[in-house]
Amino acid sequence: MIRDLIPREIRDLSAYRPSEGEFGIRLDANESPFPLPSDIQEKVDSALKKIPPNRYPEPSSRRLKEAFSGLFGCCPENVMAGNGSDELISLILWTFRNTRDQSRPRILIPVPTFAMYSIGARSAGYEVVGVPLRRDLTLERHLFLSEIVRTDPGVIFLSSPNNPTGTLFGREDIEAILDVSRGLVVVDEAYGDFSGEKSWVSRIAEYGNLAVLRTLSKVGAAAWRCGFLAANSSLIEEINKVRLPFNVNAFTQAAAEVMLEGYPGISDQVQTVIMERNRLASVLERCGLEVFPSRANFLFVRAGEREEALWTFLKQHDIMVKFIARNQVTGDALRVSIGSRDQNEMLAEKVVEFFREGDRR
Repeated sequence: MIRDLIPREIRDLSAYRPSEGEFGIRLDANESPFPLPSDIQEKVDSALKKIPPNRYPEPSSRRLKEAFSGLFGCCPENVMAGNGSDELISLILWTFRNTRDQSRPRILIPVPTFAMYSIGARSAGYEVVGVPLRRDLTLERHLFLSEIVRTDPGVIFLSSPNNPTGTLFGREDIEAILDVSRGLVVVDEAYGDFSGEKSWVSRIAEYGNLAVLRTLSKVGAAAWRCGFLAANSSLIEEINKVRLPFNVNAFTQAAAEVMLEGYPGISDQVQTVIMERNRLASVLERCGLEVFPSRANFLFVRAGEREEALWTFLKQHDIMVKFIARNQVTGDALRVSIGSRDQNEMLAEKVVEFFREGDRR
């Protein structure tokens, strides 16, 4: 059978399936609830009109990398642009598959974390080693360092702030991991804009085994699929060997360059999301949910073992949030993206209604 030619690790995988369908309020994908500021959008529109669709894009996204490096204070040769962070995660995994003892390659991740680390690694033949977070969703440093020594992973992924928990891992914890690891340590800052912390891009010259991921998807440009990898230039050079040519289309390159050049213009929207995050956390706690501290643009919550029922109730009322089933630290949970004030108010209203109806049964 033709299926026999598919490696078992791929046949055994379950595909990542984002929520589909139309909903009045979507709070499941950690997107920005706001359109781009009008001045940035006008410049994007103007830039897109100049793109000749019959020509290939600039092969290495040179101008886009220059815009990123200018914003984050590194050199263009320290940067690779990708079709979202997901592509860059895959390129990292395909590049660092060798092991010192010729065993199966391994990645090390905290649990729970972003599902694509595990999916991408298993499809590339890796063993995935997970270290559970503490019950308060913080990193158990001693246990994590012990697993680094025991397994000698080729790649470590640290989503900080972490998806889906919103946890920001401590700088001392990450420094300790960088010092102990003989493999590549990837700090994924997809939600870094909402953390209030300085980017780890500023440390890539200090650590030869550090790589940093950034994205524009969470701050208003999810449709463009534009991500960035920053690392030592020698690492970028190796990863570039497995990058497909013309991987970032010309329209994304042009639009993202404009956005990076006007990046301070989105700071007001970022601050609004942070304020709404803090406000919504207090509101949902008063509604009866357990809300974990977050430094991202979403909240990780529990509903007294009624998470799936609440998720279904909200969906029936045209509100979509993310249902996270049976994670080994907290069990079922919900991840709620921060919406606009009106969207957040409607969510809170329906949560109150859910618990009120439950009390009457």
